[in-house]
Amino acid sequence: MANFNFNLRDKRRDGETPIILIIRFDGNVIKYPTLKNIHPNFWNDAKKLAREVKDFPMSKVFNSDLNHIEREAKKAFLNLVSEMGRPPHPKELTARLDTELKRNETAKTAEEENRPPTFLELFKRFIEDSESGLRLTASGKKFDKRSIQKYNTVYKNLTEFGKKYHLTFESIDKNFYTKYVDYLNKPIFGKDKKVIKKSYSLNNVGKYVQVVKTFLTHATENGYNTNMYFQSKQFKAHKVAGFSIYLTEEEVTAIYEKDFSESPHLERVRDLFVVGCWTGLRFSDFTNIKPEDIGTEKITIKTFKTGEKVVIPIHPTVREIMNKYKDRYPNSLPPAISNQKMNSYLKDIAQTVEALKINVDAEYQKGGLKVTEAKKKHELVTTHTARRSFATNVFKSGYPAISLMKITGHRTEKAFLLYIKVTPEENANKLMEHWNKSLLKVS
Repeated sequence: MANFNFNLRDKRRDGETPIILIIRFDGNVIKYPTLKNIHPNFWNDAKKLAREVKDFPMSKVFNSDLNHIEREAKKAFLNLVSEMGRPPHPKELTARLDTELKRNETAKTAEEENRPPTFLELFKRFIEDSESGLRLTASGKKFDKRSIQKYNTVYKNLTEFGKKYHLTFESIDKNFYTKYVDYLNKPIFGKDKKVIKKSYSLNNVGKYVQVVKTFLTHATENGYNTNMYFQSKQFKAHKVAGFSIYLTEEEVTAIYEKDFSESPHLERVRDLFVVGCWTGLRFSDFTNIKPEDIGTEKITIKTFKTGEKVVIPIHPTVREIMNKYKDRYPNSLPPAISNQKMNSYLKDIAQTVEALKINVDAEYQKGGLKVTEAKKKHELVTTHTARRSFATNVFKSGYPAISLMKITGHRTEKAFLLYIKVTPEENANKLMEHWNKSLLKVS
């Protein structure tokens, strides 16, 4: 007499789509909204229900809700036929079903329009609020471009991951964590064996998991989430000390003394890099030193990343560079270029320096595995090498770590000691030197 089936509004949608209850009788077709959404990958079109798979942990509850709607629809139809002695008009059946499901047209429309956002919808809003300034950092500042870029990257890979895992606030459990980390760890190849998605290093995986935790904290604080599994010790954002190099004072000097007069763009990049090596500032800071930041003997600057004020004495080499550019640029320093471009030029510069042609064993973790690669030292020089070189060289010279942290901006000694490149043997030698000096004083 009547046929009842669930269909997706858009089977080809690359994301969640509404489920519609289709009711057919006497040539009539009613498309009744269930107010439930699902990704097509989790829909069993033969059974007209959600697929009961591990990656859709709420499937049984989800299907139970659909079955309830179908039962109420059948009951409403049969009751109307019994009461009126004829098949009901579509509007009559819709009205009765609204009553049985405790809906009315106004409430139903409002519920569709004002329904809580899905996991990914709220994540998108989270990014937009961070970008617009509606959401601020703990210190009350707007999020920088790098943070927004990282949020967008996580949103993009979560969207792809969501095609194979039903993403809801309720489904963020141990299975989600295991599957998501595995997804990040493994590369994905296309039909032509071209890499569609690369595998990520352990630290990048940790950064993305931390973004998910940050988002879930935001969702919880704003009343959208009640599932607290993300606070479990098993929901870890791993972080290990990444592999990096530092340049010794002799290597910095070798770079500085290299003649690039025939390549002015490389000369400017080299000089700006050396400024970084003798100030310990981050790229975002040593490329943004203003004339008013430069005093007679010191540079005083408010750091971009932390907003903290640091005071750095002007090294003789930095003074020499400033004198060189004094009448050419307002701050007496070479002009800044993009980090990416500067890193590219630094590779060209470093490979001309004989002292940097030595082999280095680069160790890092990728795809969940420890990888060691033989590299030439000049291949590993980046803008950040400048800051790490400064911190390591000054520490090795015997300058106290606590005092040095006031310049580098590190807040804990543990973080600082992980940052600098000092081997256990070098630490032992420093301790031995300290003991020898103490013994000389006593004698």
